[in-house]
Amino acid sequence: FLIITLIVILLLLSWKYIVRLEPAGVFAAMWIFLIMVILCCQEFIIVRYTGLLFILACIFAFIFGTIFCESYYTPKEHPDRKLHFREKKAVILMVILFFAAFINPIYTIVLHGFSPMGIFNIGTLLQMNNVISIDRYSGAEYTNPINQVLLVFSYAAPLFGGFCYRLVGRIGKTFSLLSIIPCLFVAFTQAMKMGLITSAFLWVCGFLVCSYSYHLSLKINKKYAITIIGGTCLFLGLLFMSMILRTGEISDRIVDDITNKFFTYAFGYVPCFDIWFDSSDVNEYTYGAKTFYGISNALGILERLTGIYPEWIPFGKNGFKGESNVYTVFRVLVEDFGPGPCCLIMMVLGGVSSVVTQNINAKNNLVLNQIALSAINSYLLWSFVTSFFAYNSYLVMFFLVYFLWHYIQYIEDT
Repeated sequence: FLIITLIVILLLLSWKYIVRLEPAGVFAAMWIFLIMVILCCQEFIIVRYTGLLFILACIFAFIFGTIFCESYYTPKEHPDRKLHFREKKAVILMVILFFAAFINPIYTIVLHGFSPMGIFNIGTLLQMNNVISIDRYSGAEYTNPINQVLLVFSYAAPLFGGFCYRLVGRIGKTFSLLSIIPCLFVAFTQAMKMGLITSAFLWVCGFLVCSYSYHLSLKINKKYAITIIGGTCLFLGLLFMSMILRTGEISDRIVDDITNKFFTYAFGYVPCFDIWFDSSDVNEYTYGAKTFYGISNALGILERLTGIYPEWIPFGKNGFKGESNVYTVFRVLVEDFGPGPCCLIMMVLGGVSSVVTQNINAKNNLVLNQIALSAINSYLLWSFVTSFFAYNSYLVMFFLVYFLWHYIQYIEDT
């Protein structure tokens, strides 16, 4: 009853942000939905509630920070400034990024001893998925610094494409939507579904930032609702297929097994964190090292393990055998700073998201604030996995897109 009451209060506090698709609204809506799903499935899932209450406390903190800064911070307006978009240059860059984004997955296939033409043979494709997946999780993955640098283009393409979608013509829109294809190619050849999820989130982040920057309507009408529902169903279907390909075979048994696992992958991280938080006792904090795991690993401060957390937590009951080793961003924050400071950090982040959004509307330090808002939205949308900033390729991607957005936009004083 307490959780339901808190959810109702959260909805009332965040409703205007949900309607405007601002960070506080997106964050609140996503986690309220996930928690409600878990509460509805308690017959088959172990629920301890303490972790769920902590997540709700973090959402409250984020919304409070947003409301506070919205109430007490007002940036200097510049009504004489007009923002311009260079459409031709943007389309050219989308085409370049689209082809550049394919270099990393093709290079990875070659490094593992396969021919790129093997994707046209179902047997070779299944073997390719299985071998690359095993190598990745066993720590024997073939890679090098050049391949890591090339990976940046695979993520820069959807963020840049999503940003340009509403500002370009038919050809530009086509390449905007195609910007997700490279990561889809990775999912179907390397069984790496998280890359596909990330690319979709980045595309949405770019779309939202563009809409704020150019004051484009974000109202969801019937056409958009059908598109969103259809796109979501297609996206989930592609993820399901990538999970089947990862096993290396296609059979009725595999399909049934993947169907059972699909729920675990879609929602298992919530009870996983809930159970961990209820029984955890963190005494030593890492003070941001896990939030920026890639940097701390490169500096030798912490060694990052494959999958970040090796321990699996079973959370199923009454015949459902669910287990997960994904603990959400909240475990990262608790291990970095502790539960209390974690809520404080979320409150500060909520305030920053409000400041950044207001400065975009006022056209102050535009591109810098656009990148900041993209980073915040990515962090929030990815919060069901871990810290988005734990991967250096994502951080470098923001630097690249910063210069690209500078190139395709300019402000004129009228």
